[in-house]
Amino acid sequence: MNKVCKIGIDARFFGEAGPGRYVKNIVEHLEKVDASNHYVVLLRPSGFDKYTPRNPNFTKVLCDIAWYSWVEQTQLLFQVLKLNLDLYYVPHFNIPVLYPGKLVTAIPDIIMHSYSTERGTTQPKFYFRFKKFVYRKVLGIALTKSVKVIVPTYDVFNDISIHYPNVNKEKFVVAYEGVDPDYTAVVKNPTDIVGELGLKSKQYLLYVSSMYEHKNVERLISAFEILIDKFKFDGKLVLVGKKDKFSERMFTLIKSKGLSNKILMPGLSRYMNDCDVIELRKNALLYVFPSLKEGFSLTPLEAQAVGLPCVISSISCHKEVFENSVVYFDPFSTGDIAAKIQSVLANPELLNTLVSRGYENVKKYNWLDTAKITDQVFNKILHS
Repeated sequence: MNKVCKIGIDARFFGEAGPGRYVKNIVEHLEKVDASNHYVVLLRPSGFDKYTPRNPNFTKVLCDIAWYSWVEQTQLLFQVLKLNLDLYYVPHFNIPVLYPGKLVTAIPDIIMHSYSTERGTTQPKFYFRFKKFVYRKVLGIALTKSVKVIVPTYDVFNDISIHYPNVNKEKFVVAYEGVDPDYTAVVKNPTDIVGELGLKSKQYLLYVSSMYEHKNVERLISAFEILIDKFKFDGKLVLVGKKDKFSERMFTLIKSKGLSNKILMPGLSRYMNDCDVIELRKNALLYVFPSLKEGFSLTPLEAQAVGLPCVISSISCHKEVFENSVVYFDPFSTGDIAAKIQSVLANPELLNTLVSRGYENVKKYNWLDTAKITDQVFNKILHS
């Protein structure tokens, strides 16, 4: 019989956007698939309050240490060492580089290699360059030290293989992600965000994500102009994202084009919670996602889960995950973005086909499978 092992999980992102969605779901689904090992889940205060273990083998521990900070390399290291773990799991790249034990990482993407530029940063250039240098070094160490590296797509595996050709390819494991069950559950008290924004059901296009450089929102705005001017589209475009310097740049661009009454950015004036986003998805006409690079691309999948047809960029990650369940456009061509959106809007039969194909596509991905693969990785390392 295999011995009971102690596994630590760096879950400090729990409850946050981006990597926090991954952390939340992998922790909650590991609880469902592993009834033998003991887990210690490290959380910051906000995540500590949000997470309640349902499996008695899971224990949460407060770890109020900021990510991407120098104290990750000192205080976090000491806290993890005191736990005397058999295996330490970091579902990101930001490991304590001097950790001497068995390590598994999950690398969601390496987008910063290609689409983190001085043009896109809001930081002083010298600090940005230093930060990017540190990022590359820490990621390289994480890839080297990890016994196994879990990635969400073969596209991410290929990217890492190109940038880090000396890392043993046998250590990589592909584990697709899925839709957070919170996004498909029936909302008991749905919000009236659609009415609050003065929208009408099925008369607006939707985008949900950040406004970072690689998200390509600037071209989407220009494509929407073409949609109005050339194709006489009479609806609106709703851009949902948090308030930061990137979204404020897009707001300034929208104002300069005289499109403030046509393109809405509700995240600038209020916090958009999950219920708001679910209601916007359920009532939108089309989901448009022009990103230039993704690791897995969850938001189109979340749209498909509620019957929202998708028109998205023809990047390799999207083609791997979505196959023929969406309509693709050239993300570098504003004309093609507009034309492909119009081609779907003008074809009700195609709209219905995309809805049904979307529902089928979503069935291929779920977090329980992700957790099972992750659990197999752990046990193979611990008991080999």
